[in-house]
Amino acid sequence: MFDLRDVESFKSFLRDLVRDYQFDVIGLYCRDGSIRPLPRESSVVGKVIEISLNEYLQRKLLSVPNLKHVKASGERSYPDISFSGALIYPHQYALDVKCARIKGDRTESAITIGTFDAEYFRYPEEKAANIMAPYSSYSAHLALIALYRYEDATARDIEILIVEKWRVATKKRSSGTRCYVGAVKRLEDLRAERGDFDSEEEFSSFWRSQAIDSSKENRWEAKRAASAEKKSRRRGPPAPFGD
Repeated sequence: MFDLRDVESFKSFLRDLVRDYQFDVIGLYCRDGSIRPLPRESSVVGKVIEISLNEYLQRKLLSVPNLKHVKASGERSYPDISFSGALIYPHQYALDVKCARIKGDRTESAITIGTFDAEYFRYPEEKAANIMAPYSSYSAHLALIALYRYEDATARDIEILIVEKWRVATKKRSSGTRCYVGAVKRLEDLRAERGDFDSEEEFSSFWRSQAIDSSKENRWEAKRAASAEKKSRRRGPPAPFGD
């Protein structure tokens, strides 16, 4: 067993857990008993793979003692799986499951590895909405990436990577309209965890400095001001000075 308190060892441990994973979905089962091929749309195929991989990983984790794993309460919650427990104490690790279709020597589109306008990312020390614990309380933010080729109406040649998000991140968005952080597209760079940043600090500083919707920032500031006022009222007025 690895010493899982080291992030590289924990990544190796996760790779070991999913080493024998096989995608066994052959199509969509219909009420009349017929099976239809998976649609070509990458979002549909990717979601099916993510669900299958998540369930496989959850089953494998049940046999690991002293490692607590908590699944996200909803699709908008971060991370997909949160790890804690005696086996990795005092660390916590965050893991998201991602999928990407391969075309040639790169992914068809950039993988989204994070959202830079999320409250929990902009205020990492606080317990914000849509996250299990404060962002900074995780020792590492990881991604399980399933790479696949679409052939014969299904996913083929699935390769699974376990990477640290900041290591594969670029300085580009993965979407032209949304605040999504994009990963490198070349497979060689993904496998080597070779992105645009030299450190997690540089990654965080860059993406937290990017402009976001001002209404969001105003809403967060108003919430914090109201919370501070509430705490102040709870403490009461300061004691008078003595004579």
